[in-house]
Amino acid sequence: MTIRLSSANRWAAVPDATADVATRLGWYAAVAGWAPSKHNSQPWRFLLHDETLEFWTDPTRMLPETDPHRREMVISCGAAIHLACVAARALGHQPRVAVSADATGEFLAQLEEAGTWGTTEDDRRLLDAIPLRRTDRGPLDREQLPPALPFQLQSAAAAEGASLRLVSTAGDRSSLAALVERADRLLVQRGQVDAELARWLREPGDSRQDGVPSDHTRGPGASYRAEFVQRDFSSTRSRPAQDRPGPDDPVIGILCTPADQQPDWLAAGRALAAVLLRATAAGANASYLNQPVEESAMRHQLREQFALDGVPQLVLRIGVGGEVLPTPRRHPGSTIARV
Repeated sequence: MTIRLSSANRWAAVPDATADVATRLGWYAAVAGWAPSKHNSQPWRFLLHDETLEFWTDPTRMLPETDPHRREMVISCGAAIHLACVAARALGHQPRVAVSADATGEFLAQLEEAGTWGTTEDDRRLLDAIPLRRTDRGPLDREQLPPALPFQLQSAAAAEGASLRLVSTAGDRSSLAALVERADRLLVQRGQVDAELARWLREPGDSRQDGVPSDHTRGPGASYRAEFVQRDFSSTRSRPAQDRPGPDDPVIGILCTPADQQPDWLAAGRALAAVLLRATAAGANASYLNQPVEESAMRHQLREQFALDGVPQLVLRIGVGGEVLPTPRRHPGSTIARV
């Protein structure tokens, strides 16, 4: 079997047919490290046993001001689990994930191979999409997307135990825009939130392999003039690389889960990764409008106002965007430990 990987890929070499289970699991963990995470904090640890791969949170990377219950941290780890599963299927092995019964601890889940998998062209396409996925805060255009893609994204979320509510009418988009703006104002009024974000901004030349490059933004003016207020990641020294002309009319989706406990957060993360990879494979970029889900009162209002059949976990904007450089990634040696 041949796996086609993009030149943007920087993970370890793909195991060959003679590789043992532990080698394959190590590669799955390296691929998992490309998952999306809040402020690119990459808040995960992978423990590698002879026949199982464990997923743990890294509490030193928690964001207490905007994620005090570590909900978004667990969502990020759920996304990492999904990427490991994509890697396993692309290599011809069926992944089986067992979620921890402890809903509060750092240990989240373990993955093992449960037999062979008939790898498809779609499996390879999704693997190829992993290093090409981009968070794009600039203009995104839904008109250039395949017409069926929004429904495919809903199916991808449903397959992981979540739902993606599309916000499509002009009235609903206006209501959501107002909610995002109010939530953004509330967050800005809390000075600790800006201080927390500043710790994860990376100026040009910064060698740290996490955080958000300060030019991965529209800049404050364009961010606040957009249909949906964008969180601004600029600094006084940065150049807003994502401030560009073009239509800004993205697909908007609210990702929901049936309940709001740790297993639901893991499901949300797996669904998020499934949605983002499917969008990337179709040529789209994505970013987030998560301000309302970071304020508890606004999160409740979001659910009530849109009569959501579930608990809102994330708000996404998806469309064809521009050229965006990848965010830095931690070396697998700093996230994977062999037990």
